[in-house]
Amino acid sequence: MAVVSGREASDPRLGGHLREASVRDRVDQAAKRAGGNLKWGIDPPGVLPAWIAEHDLGPPPVVRDALRRLADLPDVGYSRRAGDLAGAFADWCEVRHHWRPDPALVVPTADVLQGIWAVVAAFSEPGEGVITTPPVYPYFHDVAPSLGRRSLECPLRHDADGWRLELDDLAALLECEPAARILLLCSPHNPTGHLYSREDLQAMVELTRRHDVILISDEIHFDLVYPGGGHYPTLALPGAAEHTVALYSAGKAFAISGLRAAVAVFGNEELRARFELAMPAHLLGGVGRAGVEAAITAWQHGAGWLDELVALFDRHRRMVVDVLASELPTIGCHLPASTFLAWLDVSAFGLGPDPAARIRAMAGVRTSEGHEFGTGGEGYVRLNFGTSTALLTEILDRLVGSLRLRSDAMPAG
Repeated sequence: MAVVSGREASDPRLGGHLREASVRDRVDQAAKRAGGNLKWGIDPPGVLPAWIAEHDLGPPPVVRDALRRLADLPDVGYSRRAGDLAGAFADWCEVRHHWRPDPALVVPTADVLQGIWAVVAAFSEPGEGVITTPPVYPYFHDVAPSLGRRSLECPLRHDADGWRLELDDLAALLECEPAARILLLCSPHNPTGHLYSREDLQAMVELTRRHDVILISDEIHFDLVYPGGGHYPTLALPGAAEHTVALYSAGKAFAISGLRAAVAVFGNEELRARFELAMPAHLLGGVGRAGVEAAITAWQHGAGWLDELVALFDRHRRMVVDVLASELPTIGCHLPASTFLAWLDVSAFGLGPDPAARIRAMAGVRTSEGHEFGTGGEGYVRLNFGTSTALLTEILDRLVGSLRLRSDAMPAG
C-alpha cells in the first residue's frame, strides 16, 4: 500500500501523458503577490512566506491546460463530470497506493475540512467527545467546540526518534472517556511529517472499533511521501471499513486547493447511508466545475510530474535539516518523512510565546506559530519548504543569520 513511482506512465487507468512536462523549480514572486494568493498576499514584499501549507510551484502544465480549455468553452454551466471524480480517485489510489476504494462510497466535498465537519456532525451528538492528537493541524481544534462536542486530547510523544502516538495513551483515554465518539487522525501528520506505521494504524483501528468510535482520517498529504517511507490508507486495513471515513484531495500535491474539490470515502454502504440520512446532500453544496476538472486531470495525467515534485522536495527537506544541523544545531528538527513541512524547535533562542512573530520581525520570514497546533507546540514553528530551491536558500539564510545573531546576544549559560 505504500506509494510507488516510475511505472505509472504506461498504466491505462491513469491516461497516456504522464511524463510530458517537468516541474519548474522557480517562483515568480511578483506574480504570486499580484494574483491574490493568500500565502503571498498578507505581508509586504520584504517578507518571504513559509507558513500556510501550500507549495509555490503551482499545478502541472496539463492541469493548467485543462483549466484553459474549460475557460474557452462556450459555457461553464452545470457539469456531468462531477460523477467522474470518484472513478478517477479510485484509479489513482489503485495504482499509486495499491488500494482501490469503491467509487460508490466516495462522496465529493468542497474541501477536506468540510468533509471533517460534516462527518463529525453526522456521527456524534452534542456533548460527546472528539479526540485529537496534538500538536496537529490547527483547524482540528475548532471542530469539537464549533459543533458543541467535547474536546479530548491524546498528545503525541516526542523523543530522539521523532514524534509518535503512544497507543497505551490512546487506550487509556478511550477507557476513561466512554462518551468519546470520534478519533480525528491526521495521516500523514501535519505538522511533524510523521508517517504512522501499518502496525500502529492497525492498532488504532482495533481500539476504535472496540470502543465504538468513528475513525476519521485526514489523508490530504497522502501523495507527498519520501523514499524510505510509506503511507498506508487507513481504509485498506483489516477491520477498518465498518467505522472509518477517510478524507482526500489533490489540493496539496498539485497546488489546486483554491479550486475546491475533495472526497470523503466511507468504509461501507451502511456508513454512507447513515451519513446521508444525517447530512442532506444540498447542505454540503456541490463541488465546483473547475475543481473537478483540475482534480480529475491531476489524477489521470499528473503522476510523472508528481514524482519530480516529490524528488525536488526530498532534496529540500534534506537541505533544511542539513543546513540547520550545520549552522544552528540548537534548533531541533527531525527529517520529515512526508509533507513539505518542517517542525522546528526554536525554544533555545528565548523568542517568547510567539516565536514565529519574532522570526518574522527579525528575519523577514513568516512561519507558523507552533502553539497554534496545540499541546506540545510551544516553542516550535512550522516551516514550509515547498518552494523553489533559490527561495528556500534565501529563507534558510535569513533564518540562520537572524537566529545566530540572537544566540550571540544571549547571556552565556
